[in-house]
Amino acid sequence: PKKYMNQYASFSCSSTLYQPKGNLNVLHSRCKTILPLFRKKLTHITKAAGLDPEKVATWQGKDIMLTSKVPYTSLTVAPLKTKARCVEKAENEYDGDVTRLIDIVRASIVVADEDQLLCVAKALQNEKIVRLKNRFKEPIFTGYSDALYNVEIEEIICEVQLHVGAIVAHKE
Repeated sequence: PKKYMNQYASFSCSSTLYQPKGNLNVLHSRCKTILPLFRKKLTHITKAAGLDPEKVATWQGKDIMLTSKVPYTSLTVAPLKTKARCVEKAENEYDGDVTRLIDIVRASIVVADEDQLLCVAKALQNEKIVRLKNRFKEPIFTGYSDALYNVEIEEIICEVQLHVGAIVAHKE
């Protein structure tokens, strides 16, 4: 998606993003509290881009699968990352610092084409974006590309993954 790649550069408002200070129980509780607002905001963004948030995402007539049994929808809001997974990730990646976990609240938006991608990106500009990783421009080592937005909602940093259906359909 060349237009998107050229229009939306990767950035971060600081070198390292942190959640508010506190222990995992406090952080997880705050994340649980903002999850409905996160879902509401992303539903609005998805609809503003002309997408039906509930529609199953497809590519070449086939459902794009999130798991072996569950398909992606245009908007897929994940359940909160479990406390056990939070502890594991904090220990393995952040030397035990749970305030570095910025994907406890997360969602995926799957678009069919670049026009929809641009519409979602434009609608996201109304949110407090604290970081964008444009992996369409700089794909990960496997060649996979998407865009990762981190948005702040009531002081909690959340993750929004923006995917193109044809690409996510081939994700391994």
